[in-house]
Amino acid sequence: MMEVVVAIFESASSAEAAIDDLEIARIPSAQVRQFGNRPDSERGIIELRHASLVPGDRIVAVTVEEHHARAVMEILDMQAPAKMTEAPLKPARGN
Repeated sequence: MMEVVVAIFESASSAEAAIDDLEIARIPSAQVRQFGNRPDSERGIIELRHASLVPGDRIVAVTVEEHHARAVMEILDMQAPAKMTEAPLKPARGN
């Protein structure tokens, strides 16, 4: 089963460092996406609007096999995210 780990970082540099750490760890099932809350976000950063996000927040979402989720959380935690959570990724209906 797949899980998604989501971490909110207060700066782009912390988010980038966490992603670099994930790449170094070479977790085979990890798929990483970044989200920002500004319309002028860097290329490759998906804009996300939510009332709880403050300007400059960077969200890192990692889809990973369940048995790798704990390792991903530990790696992301090294960069001190403001918030972090994990949850099972439910398959889309009809699959």
